[in-house]
Amino acid sequence: MPARLFELPRDFDVLIDLVPRCFQYPENPDWSVQEDEAESLVDGIRGIRRIWWLVRVMSLFWSPLRDVMRGFVWEEEGKAVGLVNVMRSGATDRWMIGNVAVLPNYRRRGIARRLVQAALDYARQRQARSVILNVLEGNLPAYRLYESLGFEPYSGSAELIYESDAPPPPQPFPDGYVLEPRLPMDWRPRYELAQRITPPHVQRYQPVEEGAFRQPAFFRPILPIIFRAMGSRPLPYLLRDPQGQVVAAALAQVRTRKGGINRLEFTFNPQHEQAASALLAALLQIIAEHSPGRRVECEIVHWQQPLLEAALALGFRKRSDAHTMGLLLSA
Repeated sequence: MPARLFELPRDFDVLIDLVPRCFQYPENPDWSVQEDEAESLVDGIRGIRRIWWLVRVMSLFWSPLRDVMRGFVWEEEGKAVGLVNVMRSGATDRWMIGNVAVLPNYRRRGIARRLVQAALDYARQRQARSVILNVLEGNLPAYRLYESLGFEPYSGSAELIYESDAPPPPQPFPDGYVLEPRLPMDWRPRYELAQRITPPHVQRYQPVEEGAFRQPAFFRPILPIIFRAMGSRPLPYLLRDPQGQVVAAALAQVRTRKGGINRLEFTFNPQHEQAASALLAALLQIIAEHSPGRRVECEIVHWQQPLLEAALALGFRKRSDAHTMGLLLSA
C-alpha cells in the first residue's frame, strides 16, 4: 500500500493520535516523548487545526504557506501506523523532513523508508534543491536508512532540558553587552547575524537566504492569533556587544495554558563566549517570570560550543545528541 498524502484538516486527528505514540523508544526511554512534551505537541496541533481556515486564506496571498504541514500517512489494515512531515523552509527552495514516525510494533518493516522516499519524491516535484533532517545519535537503523537514501551528515545539535523549579541567579553581562527585546516581525537582525556566523559546511545545505527569515507584512497582526491558538507566546530578544553589533538572537516560547513545556531557541556567535552564561541565566529568569513551574527545553547546534558548555554549567541536562543530515537534489 503506498503512502498517502495528508488530507487536512481531517488528518489533524491522525497527527494528534500518532505523534505521541510513535515517539516512544522502549530501548532508550530518554528519547521518548514525555507527558509535558506531548501536551505541548498536541495543543499546538489542535491550535493549528482551529485556525486552518486562516492558514488556507493566507496561502492565497503568500505561496510558501501552501507547503506548510505537508506529509504522508501509512496505513495498515485500515488504521494509520506511521507518518512523515515534509515542508518548505520559508520562501526558499530548501525543504525539511521531520516526524519520521512509526508505531513501535510496526517498525523494521520498511515503512519508514517508504514514507521518507515519498517525502523526497514530493520535494523533488516541488523543485526542492536540498532536503535536511535530524536523526538521534545512536539510532543506527534510522541513520543507515538515511545514508542509503543519499543523505550525509554535515552538522549536529544537542537537546537540553532545564528541570529545576527555579532559574539560576542573575549574572552580570560583560561590560557593554546589552540584552534587548525584539519585535517578532523584525527578521533582519537574525538574518544578518546568521550571514556572519554560519559555517560554510552548514551553508552547503542550509544557505542563509533572506526567504528563510522574511515574512510578509500581513503576518504582523496574524502572528499573535497563531501563537494564541497554539497556547504559547513568543518572547524574542537580541544581545548586542559593546559596539552595538548583534551577537545573539534568542526566542523564548512560553506556555500560556496549563501544562506543557517552555522552549528556547538561539543563534549565537561563538566568538562571544564570555556572554553565554549571562545570556542563558537572563532568559531563564524571563521564562520563570512569564511561565513558571515548567521544564525548559532548548536545542543548541554543536558549532555553538561555548553556548552549549555554558548551558551545561548552569544546570541544563543533555538529553540527546542528533546528527543533521542533508541531501542535495540539484546544483
